This record gives sequence, structure tokens and C-alpha cells, in this order.
Amino acid sequence: MVVSFMLALKVSFNCLVLLATLVVSNTASAESNSTELSVAQIQLKDLRTSQSSVSYHAEKPTVLMYFQPDCSWCKKQGKIITELLGECGNSVHFTLVGDKGSKSQLKRELRHFSADIPSKQSNKMFVRKSGGVKGFPTTLVLDTQGHVLAKRRGFTSEAMLRKLTNELSAGECSL
Repeated sequence: MVVSFMLALKVSFNCLVLLATLVVSNTASAESNSTELSVAQIQLKDLRTSQSSVSYHAEKPTVLMYFQPDCSWCKKQGKIITELLGECGNSVHFTLVGDKGSKSQLKRELRHFSADIPSKQSNKMFVRKSGGVKGFPTTLVLDTQGHVLAKRRGFTSEAMLRKLTNELSAGECSL
């Protein structure tokens, strides 16, 4: 019982930290300082179609997940993102960005993710402009101009992702 209470407390704290980062980043983004992280206008190749486009959506916030080949935590988080896409896809954009593998390796990994989630292949400039990737999965929240509002390294729980998407959608996503 104590262990489950401590786990719930940790999840709540992590969610609070991510949401606080989002709020603070939103405020800082409005001030537009020159040191902010931004992936604006960086074109990435789509892993399914080979077309190039940006990783964010111009009309709604984006939850972006970096993945790599053979990452079991990426697959688990991808299942959660697939569920959220069905519930929140009208108000929050989701995208996957593959890293640390060849295009063929990353394309093979896509079998573990929904075909409805756009998937891109990262490049060095995108990784640098997004603040780097030190662990997988890494989750970013992007605004409609491609500015990084929040970043989290490692697996993000379903509860935290649900709270995050609910906050991003201004309450439109059910918890």
C-alpha cells in the first residue's frame, strides 16, 4: 500500500512538473527570447511516403515522440499515443520522429505504431534545435509555430499524457 501511494505521488509530481513547464514555457514563448528552442520550418522526410514536411501542426499544439529501433518503452508509449489520437486528434496533433537508425530500420519499427500517426525521420539540425535527445522515448510539446514548450526524457505515463493533452486541448479531451 505504501509503495502504490509513493508511485501515485511520483506520477502526480512528474505531471505537475511537466504542466508547470508548459505554463512557464508558454509565458516565455510570448516574450520570444532568442535562446528558445524551435524546430520551425525544418523539413523532415516522412517515413511512410518520403515527402518532406514540418513536424508540427499550424493550427493545434503538437505532442511529438522521438523513438529509436528496438525501444520497448517507445512501443509502450506509442500505444498510449494511439489511444489519445482517437480521443484528442481534433484538438492536439501527434507525431513520431525516428532517430538513431537507418531509414529502413525506422520504417520497420513503424509496424509497432498506428499508421494514423504521422512519422518522420530526424536529422542533426532538428535534434539540435529541439534541445537534443539523450534517452528514448523523448516527448516534446510544440506550439503552432514549432517552438518547444516542454520536453521530457524517458517514458511518460498514460496518466501524465492524458493530463497533458487535456491541458493542451483546453479541456476538450476527456480524462
